[in-house]
Amino acid sequence: MVGHAVSFLLGLGAGWLFLTVRRHRRTTAELSTALQESVTAFGEELAALELDVSGPDATLAVLDEYRAALEAYDRAGSARTEHDVLTALHDGRAAMIRLGARRHGRPVPIDALPPAAAPGRPRPLTGTGERHVATGHGEGRTEVLIDRPEPGRPALLEFDVTGGGSFDVKTMTNTEDRTHTDEALIWISGEYHGRRYLPVDPTHLLVTTTDHGRDERRWSIRVAPLSAAKALAPEHRGHGDEVLRYDGGPAVLTVQLRTHCARKVRYVCGRCLRFRPDCDCRPPAWPRGTPGDDRFELEFGWGAGHYTLRLPRPGFLVVQDERGGGSWYLTTRPVGIPPPTLLGRLGQLGRRR
Repeated sequence: MVGHAVSFLLGLGAGWLFLTVRRHRRTTAELSTALQESVTAFGEELAALELDVSGPDATLAVLDEYRAALEAYDRAGSARTEHDVLTALHDGRAAMIRLGARRHGRPVPIDALPPAAAPGRPRPLTGTGERHVATGHGEGRTEVLIDRPEPGRPALLEFDVTGGGSFDVKTMTNTEDRTHTDEALIWISGEYHGRRYLPVDPTHLLVTTTDHGRDERRWSIRVAPLSAAKALAPEHRGHGDEVLRYDGGPAVLTVQLRTHCARKVRYVCGRCLRFRPDCDCRPPAWPRGTPGDDRFELEFGWGAGHYTLRLPRPGFLVVQDERGGGSWYLTTRPVGIPPPTLLGRLGQLGRRR
């Protein structure tokens, strides 16, 4: 009986969705073209959702999230004001994020802070409703629910900040089982443009801004997949915060930094997607005399610096400059790894046992 009820509910939702897509295209005529496209895109996301009602993941909690997403889409399509459309899209996408987390056994994010009604407060909604982007202005504090392009995987955060005042971002984990706020990911004053690495655990970004001077503080944060990272060239110059993709084999990386602030260079293993201190993957058998050290692939310091790091395999490099204004120069030199000897192979077998 429950199965028939569920099938009826989902069948009704699919048919209702098909009818309302056409109706919503008419009722949103007075809104901007970009906003209409965002509503249509959300409807297409819902229509493309593959949910097997007879599968083990079609729990009552999953169906509740699906119903909430359908209701949010209906509100977005029938809303007459930009604010109402953006609010409905935010609610609908939050329901879709929770639905995906429940279906695939990931931690389910929750909203820890109630919505604020104060005017001028930064809001985790974009001016067009574009997915994976959050914007805000003025001063205040807000939580941004992270909508990952690749759920369950690390991502990139692309920041664009203008105007006067300060801009502070902390990563947060707010789930049904855990609530935790990390240290500041970014704290800057003035203008800022850069990329940061987003680990897999955080579910929210806590954004705090102050507004000083004649220019109003404005910001945008785009969540991009790791595949969007720039490829590391054999000789690579850059400035500020960046995340680079390394596609080669074992190599020695030479890092030259010029900055007046704290700086950091970190390697993320492409196999396990963890920073080097937390990576359990076996390092290559580096030839004797290879510069660098497997234990010190995290470099942190102040001001200018010159370092040599080992890159064991494909992965990612995270270059951080506290204020985002420093410059850097990276060069890579491949290292040939000799094949293991018979004695070395026997030793590896013994360690595995």
